[in-house]
Formats: sequence, structure tokens, C-alpha cells
Amino acid sequence: MNDPLFFLLQVFDPLFPIGLFTMSNGLETYVSKGIIYDTAALEQYLEGMLYILPYSDLGFAAKAAAGGDIRLLDSLCAALKTPYELRQCSMRLCSRFLKNVCDMEDIQSLEAYRKGIEEGIFSGCYPVAAGIYIGASADIKRGLGIYCYNMLSAAVNNAVKLVPLRQTDGQRVLHSVLGKIPSAVEEAMRCDISELGAGGFGFEFRSMQHETLYTRIYIS
Repeated sequence: MNDPLFFLLQVFDPLFPIGLFTMSNGLETYVSKGIIYDTAALEQYLEGMLYILPYSDLGFAAKAAAGGDIRLLDSLCAALKTPYELRQCSMRLCSRFLKNVCDMEDIQSLEAYRKGIEEGIFSGCYPVAAGIYIGASADIKRGLGIYCYNMLSAAVNNAVKLVPLRQTDGQRVLHSVLGKIPSAVEEAMRCDISELGAGGFGFEFRSMQHETLYTRIYIS
């Protein structure tokens, strides 16, 4: 009855109350500029996410889950989130994630990270917090897969509202890329820490442009 799978599904559910649904991570810019306008374009966007994630959020989570140097990972993750909104959103998600999870479960490593943020030792990055949780509570590969699915699902939910698309179309697109999650997880676990932060400039550029969009629905 205490299968960690159920706890992972809960804390990485897009509806878990940390505010993930309010953030588009630059997707709103892609839609407003007419770059993403149908299911084919959305599928390309998700495939781009899966290509980059092992060297960004998924990679940081993998290294934290494997017991990496949390101070180093935290500082790198904060520094490599160049767009202001993405950096601030990561910190907000981290704060809310830690508060909710630490109130429900007693995980010393996660509590230590929370305390370090309060003392100014860490910046507080959501991927690092997610990785610490995965490493403390479940099989790392399975946990990273669920975390990756969470990010893709959130992107699809946002795209359905922004484009707009039918819910069924969004789910078909999501289904078409799910088979690539395992390879993304394997790459995140394999890559060296020196590779983190590689690529992703298009995503970052659109996130920067989001800061000055005339009309905005999402906060990043």
C-alpha cells in the first residue's frame, strides 16, 4: 500500500498546488508569433523539449536524484536559467513544492534543502528539489520518467488553451511522443554534469520575448 509510485504521481501531477499550470515556459510566445498553430507544430515543439530536457531540467533532476553535489547543482541550475521569468518561476515552484511535500512526508534530504534555501545557502531550483525527492522516495528511472511526463503534459495543457486545440487533439500529440521519454531519461542519467545547459537557445529566446508581450495569459 506504500508503493512510492502513488506518491510520485501525486506530487508530479500538473494539478499539484505549486502553480505549474500558470507557466508556459515561453510557449505563449511561440503561439502568439504563429510558430505553433496546429497539432503538427505542437508535436515538433514537444520533440524539441525532449531533445533538450536531458541537458536542462531533467538532467539536473537526474543528477540530484543520483546524489550529486546539491550546492553545485543548485548554483548551476540558477545560473543557466538565463531568462528572468524562468529563473523566478523555478524558484517559486521550488518553494511551493518543498512546502507541500515537506508537510506531507518526512524526507530529511528535502528538508535540508528547504532549510538551506531559507538560510541563503541555496537559490532554490525546482528541478533540483524534484530530483532530491525522486532519489529519496523511488526508483530513479521511474521517477524521472514521471517527472518528464509531467513537463510534457503541462505543455500540452497550455497549448490546448493557447492555440486553441481540441483536448482530444492535444492528447493524441502527447501520446505520439510518450515513447521517447525513456531515451530522454537514459540520456539525462548518462550525460556528464559539464553537458548541462547545452542548447535550448530557441526556448530561452522565446521566454525572454514573453516578458514584453503585449497580451499575456501566463506568467512565464
